[in-house]
Amino acid sequence: MVDVNNIVNKIMGIAGELGIAASVEEYGRERVVILEIGEDFSIYVSIVCNSECDIEYAIGDENFTFKSSSIELLRRAVEIIERINNEATRA
Repeated sequence: MVDVNNIVNKIMGIAGELGIAASVEEYGRERVVILEIGEDFSIYVSIVCNSECDIEYAIGDENFTFKSSSIELLRRAVEIIERINNEATRA
């Protein structure tokens, strides 16, 4: 059975492999992994597990917005999100 800690550990492992600074914030049952891929540009991965785990993604700064100077980071963010989604959701 996959739980929130297993998913967080997988994401942190991916971040380590990619050399990305990462941190985890805890809000009750929810964990938010923050992957910093540029100045004022991060990937936020929210994980909540009950009987199933829900994973949601957001990108940008702390308000989930980004400046035009960060547009070149979008492609990298999508590649990282795809990898996380493929690996973290495997049982």
